Amino acid sequence: MSIDNQIIEFFKQPNYLPMKQHEIANALGIIDKNERNAFRKVLYQLEKKGAIKRLRKNRFSLPNLSNQVLGIIKFLPKGGGILIPVDENNEEIYINERNLGVALPNDKVIAEIFHRSSQFKNNSLKTRTEGKIFEIIERHKISIVGTLKHTKYNKYVIPDDYLINHKIFVNEETEINHDHKVLIKLDDWIDPYQNITASIQKDLGKNSDLGVDVSSMLYNEGIEEKFSKNILDEVKKISVNFTEEIKKRKDLRNLITFTIDPDTARDFDDAISIEHHSKSGWNLGVHIADVSFYVNPQSKIDKEALNRGNSIYLVDRVIMMLPSELTTKLCSLTPNEDHLSHSVEMHISDDGELLSFDTFPAVINSKYRLTYNQVQKLIENKKGHKIPEDISVKIRQLYPLVKKIRQKRVNQGSLELNTPDVEIKLDDAGDVESISSRSSAKDAYQMIEDCMLLANKVVASILLKSKHPSIFRIHEDPDEEQWSKMSIELDALGIPFSPNSRDEINEIFKFIKGKKNEYAILLSILRNFKRAEYSSKCIGHFGLAFDKYTHFTSPIRRYPDLIVHRLLKNIENNNKPILNVKEIDEISKHCSSTERKADELERKSVESKRIDYYANQLKEGKNPPLKGVITSIKKNGIIVEIPETLQRGMILYATISSEWLKPNKNNTCVINEYNKIFFKLGKTIEVIISKVDIERKLIDFILCKNITHKKNNFKKIPNLKTGKLKIKKQSRRKKW
Repeated sequence: MSIDNQIIEFFKQPNYLPMKQHEIANALGIIDKNERNAFRKVLYQLEKKGAIKRLRKNRFSLPNLSNQVLGIIKFLPKGGGILIPVDENNEEIYINERNLGVALPNDKVIAEIFHRSSQFKNNSLKTRTEGKIFEIIERHKISIVGTLKHTKYNKYVIPDDYLINHKIFVNEETEINHDHKVLIKLDDWIDPYQNITASIQKDLGKNSDLGVDVSSMLYNEGIEEKFSKNILDEVKKISVNFTEEIKKRKDLRNLITFTIDPDTARDFDDAISIEHHSKSGWNLGVHIADVSFYVNPQSKIDKEALNRGNSIYLVDRVIMMLPSELTTKLCSLTPNEDHLSHSVEMHISDDGELLSFDTFPAVINSKYRLTYNQVQKLIENKKGHKIPEDISVKIRQLYPLVKKIRQKRVNQGSLELNTPDVEIKLDDAGDVESISSRSSAKDAYQMIEDCMLLANKVVASILLKSKHPSIFRIHEDPDEEQWSKMSIELDALGIPFSPNSRDEINEIFKFIKGKKNEYAILLSILRNFKRAEYSSKCIGHFGLAFDKYTHFTSPIRRYPDLIVHRLLKNIENNNKPILNVKEIDEISKHCSSTERKADELERKSVESKRIDYYANQLKEGKNPPLKGVITSIKKNGIIVEIPETLQRGMILYATISSEWLKPNKNNTCVINEYNKIFFKLGKTIEVIISKVDIERKLIDFILCKNITHKKNNFKKIPNLKTGKLKIKKQSRRKKW
């Protein structure tokens, strides 16, 4: 019998008690030195596979399978982690830092439960389950990014992900310089008492070099910016017999169509047209670049587009879903060129009612490329918009009609969400030149947005009517817990409503318009919404108040839109379904995931540049008072957001007062031990920056009123740890 079978059979004996390594060897009669070495290796391999487990004091036994839970381990900033079970019926498990073993953030693991406790908290019984990582099933990632450090004796990498609280030692000689960002590949790590080692895969450049921060984020998420040679070669082979293809399509080249996009746009995937209808009302046309004509299912281009899921719009670059040869040349609706489109033609009454619609493949010739800023000037009757008169006439017809369409949508319950957003402009050196609000061309943007919403809604109705398996864009209602939390936060902000429906939220929006705490109230509502996502089930869109909705209008940058184009063509040609429900579900799940990842990367890129901006401001001695809004109350401090830049930072309780401060049970206000209220959610306060942590992308604020100057030339400075004011005498020496 082999050694591994001997060990397992020995452990299965009814009178077996957990033993140490040498005790097991003695019991099995393994005395020879070489045999002992082989035995030790087999024992560790069995442990790694999960066939046996190591208990306290290095004793071994068979695992208790009934007490094991499979899940994803989420690390906590202060140490330890929470296991999120794969089976939603199981409860979350707390894993103490000493019980993490060789787990890394987001690994798929098996944890073993060893303790359950109950305690009363906030007048309710809370159960806490604690466990220990037993086995690593799958590493979340084996390639990570970090900063290379040189010492006299070795070289190691500090991971960019601060949740990985380990130095990772480089197992090879390297000529890469100190403080360079590097991509490393982790070696097998099976012993928590040994160092993690890795090999360097790529030098990303010096920490402070232009664009290295954003490149590091992309590599850390395993996102490739460039397309492989195979894919680019496939793009070059795309050939179109344009003359023959036009014969199969509706010819709209004489129709006045135009595109409206941001100033910096390079690809144009939607064009608009508006004409008087032959009977009454208007023909509103939404013409979308026919990407599905050029990208065939299961081609290398298509597989890579599915893998990416969507384009990613970062501060300093765009990671495209499709190669630029496709997006900016073949597919893009550039002006004064013939291009293939998939068009939605809608008959709209004079009061904005949708009367009928049709969809079809077409060929168009866009007459003009406009920007949102140009159109905004025209809407506001300002000079200098430089839009030709024939196009100006069309926009003057389109804008009042779309306002009526929008008002009908709002009247039906659609939420009027003016979500805050900022635009960061960089100079030639890659440094932040300015941070400003994106609301400068609001009317022009909303006009195009409503045209796209209506087209998406029309296509969704066609998909639903066909009964073919299709992909929809859904937004679920808030659950009971979210409604409850929203009510508590609104009550703390002085809003006498407990919303439980979309109509009630709209009533709140009307009530708060123009109020000082409007911004804080909006944030409280938004953070208690679910995320919109893709699904094979058409269950409606809560935010838009649509009972059916999909994404059709951006196939250049969203893979679900490309799928919808294929589905729509198939229905128009009266063909059988091309995808089954299972395939649609897989695409929906994947694209919802890539969208979340893209949103997170976009947020991080803005955060990184914004942090650099404030760090440079501090270096230059620029630290003016800033007006901020208390958006969240935490255990050790309050979170303040600066509305102009959306920068968030924390004020530690220790810097506010020498009193003992804490949040109330609902985390809506800050109180002392006598329940005296110091701060409330939504309160506007004046702060200055006390610290910028570039590595962790965090900012600490201090209340302005805590920084005082006395006539005796002494300065009071709050100690961030104790909260006490320490007095520092300023130098009287003149600076020459």
